[in-house]
Amino acid sequence: MAESAVHMGYVTRIQGYVRSLLPEQEYVHILVDSPYENDTPPHVINNFRPDLYYCHNDYLIIGEAKTDDDFNRPHSLEQYLSYLNECKSFRGTSLLILSGSWRISPSFANLMRNMQIQNSLHVRVVILNEMGVYKDMK
Repeated sequence: MAESAVHMGYVTRIQGYVRSLLPEQEYVHILVDSPYENDTPPHVINNFRPDLYYCHNDYLIIGEAKTDDDFNRPHSLEQYLSYLNECKSFRGTSLLILSGSWRISPSFANLMRNMQIQNSLHVRVVILNEMGVYKDMK
């Protein structure tokens, strides 16, 4: 699917954040859904493809970027729940990273908190925006 330049900027932000967490030799395991990358992420669950996927050395990172118009659509809500469940079921350390604009960051945080409470999930979620890390929900 063709993505907007805004969306691709959010994906790039996720990729930069993930690179800040990992040693350089691990970068080869970061899979990004981008026209500029050769390796795209696998379908995780429910046939959703995340924007970024890293799974190596007992560490799972799933990254998803959303524009203001897209972040609370039914399809997006299904994606988030699928990714939260994937992180919860992973036996090692897991992290879900969401990236969007500063305008939707508070709504993203509320949505993630509510989804986790309603579904009895406890997953680390990091929300990124133009200013960096908006919230690290440990």
